[in-house]
Amino acid sequence: MRIFKNIKIEHYEEKKRFLGYSLCLFLLFVLAIYFLTSSYATYQSEAKLHASIDQALYLFGGEYLTFNIDPDKIVPSDDPYIYKFSLANFTGTQSSDVDIEYVIKIRTTTNLPITLEMYRNENYDDVGATNILQGATLKQDEDSAWYRTYQDLGLYTMSYANHVTDIYSLVVRFPSQYAQDETYANSIENIEITINSNQVV
Repeated sequence: MRIFKNIKIEHYEEKKRFLGYSLCLFLLFVLAIYFLTSSYATYQSEAKLHASIDQALYLFGGEYLTFNIDPDKIVPSDDPYIYKFSLANFTGTQSSDVDIEYVIKIRTTTNLPITLEMYRNENYDDVGATNILQGATLKQDEDSAWYRTYQDLGLYTMSYANHVTDIYSLVVRFPSQYAQDETYANSIENIEITINSNQVV
């Protein structure tokens, strides 16, 4: 009688051990899949964010940088125009040794009925992406020309302790419905982006 009891206990212990190992293996398998998919998604997002940088600028404090978007490429389209530029506090040979703060300003002419959006360190088509442009103000210069100005986009800081790269996506929309309107046939829109940076004392 005792022999049969011992056999049952041994089988019970083996089943318990087998179930424990199986559960551990299953959990490890699930964790491996989770980490692989999340790291792949991050890689895809980073790769997409860094793709097609049109302008790379470097800030070391005290600079006033300005550049223009090519106006000849803006024609009515159902697809938005995406212009990417990056700001960094380091190059291959030089690094900022102080904290830097900067602000971006955008100025456009009023020749075309375009709308602008800008995204910082995210793709414009990401779920929940935040447009940092809050609307334009119409202003007239000394030559009586009218401009739309987008200011106070935020004051951003780059710490000297880290190599920092901020990537911006400027989204320009000029709907295809304007293709039939001859009012804009020969018009060119100038889009100027200015970066003011200072060293943080």
